[in-house]
Amino acid sequence: MSHSVPSAAAAFDLAALKRALEQSDADSLLALYDEDAEMEIIDRNRPPSAPLRLVGRPAIAAFWRDVCARDMTHAVGEAVSDAHRAAFVERCAYPDGCHVVSAMTLELRDGRIRRHLTVQAWDEVSCG
Repeated sequence: MSHSVPSAAAAFDLAALKRALEQSDADSLLALYDEDAEMEIIDRNRPPSAPLRLVGRPAIAAFWRDVCARDMTHAVGEAVSDAHRAAFVERCAYPDGCHVVSAMTLELRDGRIRRHLTVQAWDEVSCG
């Protein structure tokens, strides 16, 4: 008689997320999301009472394709994760001197992003 051991939940690949963001690789980013994932973004133009909400991989794909097509650099740091959650800070810089800092938290399911929250701040002086 054989006994099967339940398999552990799939691990989230935080290194792949960091690499994809820093290389502006939208396709690799999208592969980390569930089909029915949700993303919420809060910033100076989208306050907590009216955040940007994206539902489903196609909507999230359009967002990441736009971001990854921009002339800017991305650096990921302060990254932590376990089987259910991940969090990190992304620091971005545009050639004109505009800087953006985003704090992101991810809710994970079976090694994929289920819910994504971004709270970001932009330089007020140099960013249009």
